[in-house]
Amino acid sequence: MSRMTSVDRELRDLIRDVIAAELIAAGSPEMAVASAVAENGQASLNAAQREIWETRVLPILSKPLNEQIAIAAIIRRGGYVPRKIEI
Repeated sequence: MSRMTSVDRELRDLIRDVIAAELIAAGSPEMAVASAVAENGQASLNAAQREIWETRVLPILSKPLNEQIAIAAIIRRGGYVPRKIEI
């Protein structure tokens, strides 16, 4: 690593959890950028990577993980997510 970067441990753990839950497609640009941030920190991103980080990865990281995992599991099983019913 040629320049000093810092990696936020909580962010790194969250990224690893999101990757393990398959909420980011393997081999995608989003996966590459998320992995780079987990390993080298946000300071390691170039302008194009930062755009992907801000527009495509951060929205995934900002939503509650348990809800995303549940929705992804339903979708993978061919189901659907019912609309919210107001009581």
